[in-house]
Amino acid sequence: MKFNVLRTGGSFRASLASMAIAATLLSGTTLAQAQEHGGILTISQVADAQPVALLALRAGNTPWIRNVFETLTRIDPATFQPQPVLAESWTLAEDGLSMTIALRSDVTFHSGRPMTAEDVKFSFETAALPESTSQVGFIAREFESMDVVDDHTLNIVFKRPLSNVFDFFEETYIVDKDTYDQREDGSQVIGTGPYTFAEWSPGASITLKRYEDYRVEDTAWFDEIEVAIIPDPTATIAALRSTRTQIATGLTPRDTLEFTRNPQFEVVETGGTMYPLGVNVGIAPLDNKLVRQAIAYAVDRERINDQVFLGTGTVTDLFWSPSAPGYTDELASHYSYDPEKAKGLIAEAGAEGATIPIVVPAIPSQRSIFEIVQNNLREVGLIPEAVVLDVADFDKRQVAGDLGAAFLLLHGQIGFSSPTLLSSLPSLREGNPSGFWNDDYVALREAMLAATTAEALGEATTALTEYMLDEAYSTVLVQAPGQIVVAAGLEGVETTVRGGLILAGAYEE
Repeated sequence: MKFNVLRTGGSFRASLASMAIAATLLSGTTLAQAQEHGGILTISQVADAQPVALLALRAGNTPWIRNVFETLTRIDPATFQPQPVLAESWTLAEDGLSMTIALRSDVTFHSGRPMTAEDVKFSFETAALPESTSQVGFIAREFESMDVVDDHTLNIVFKRPLSNVFDFFEETYIVDKDTYDQREDGSQVIGTGPYTFAEWSPGASITLKRYEDYRVEDTAWFDEIEVAIIPDPTATIAALRSTRTQIATGLTPRDTLEFTRNPQFEVVETGGTMYPLGVNVGIAPLDNKLVRQAIAYAVDRERINDQVFLGTGTVTDLFWSPSAPGYTDELASHYSYDPEKAKGLIAEAGAEGATIPIVVPAIPSQRSIFEIVQNNLREVGLIPEAVVLDVADFDKRQVAGDLGAAFLLLHGQIGFSSPTLLSSLPSLREGNPSGFWNDDYVALREAMLAATTAEALGEATTALTEYMLDEAYSTVLVQAPGQIVVAAGLEGVETTVRGGLILAGAYEE
């Protein structure tokens, strides 16, 4: 079985040279290679859809959203350079302070209305609003102005050169300005992609249907895509075995293990997620840095990687990609497992026997991580207690920075550049649930964001990383690749570098 899969690589560094790229649309296998179109493709996912959060990165949207909505660009997996989707070409000014974008003229929304530069401007302005909860919206807040030149041309002026502007283009879906405010109940989820958002039964299923007027011929082989919401991995595995599901997302490596040895399936690594353990520095005893450091030393990251992710992940304390400037193995292993040191720090802080409530989202991998963290903290003299939240409630509280004393998070943003991660990750940005924000932190962040060369970025990243490790308000446990299981006979499945499923060219043999 052959898959055209974009795998996560190193940090994306968008070129700031002037560019003019010919119009193409990234596509996989075409309908011409399939016998005939029709039928239903079935997918399972763990979390429910969140139409209200179209411009945010949400696990419940990732498996379906890129088939309904499109972005200006996508990242080429070989060069990590942006390739056009809704954008036809773009030109960056020599000083890096403005960009002119030429849009395709043949794009229509599922309502039948032509997409224009006004829709792109609306989408960008909306993503910039804090209430959109877009993890990359901060990039749009660095736009000085956006001017619609004509229906298919948009000019953007930046406040400063933005090396990560293509991270924003890659992750900001172009929405229909006329119906965006009707999206929450799923009745008006209008995009430009090859499939329409036809029906949503909250907590149960999502139905996508082929968009008959899609601009690219030989696209969207299936009549429908049925997405089942199955939080229980055992039920997902049973659905795969019985062929009720052809693609499964959200499973742990332990869940997918049996399928790696079964010729009727293929397990594909795609995108990736970082799993941090965060604490609130304003809540005792976590307001004591010694206790925070003790917790970081107490967690056996290798065990988490081996037991939860079957060794597929990268054990690291850091949020950055291993290929990012300033990332070193020494920094990444700063908090190597050392329970005796953790006990000593807890004794020094007088925190023996302290109860630590830990918020855990109701996701299988997070429950498994908690079991290990719980045992580790008990061994060093603390009393951890699980506070399990459903995913929707967890997401709301994470955005609000209100997760209590301690929390296990997951951020599916591997593949972003370090400057983007710094301001996009809920763990690190202003208003983070750790309540960590001070003048020293801000100054170190600004130095990293202002870096214009790889050398300067590396130096700034190292300085910030050392400070973050010392404060120990949030440290990563493991960075792990995402995995999807695909049934034999299903061809043309693609994914983005950050794990989004693209099924425009998917078909059955």
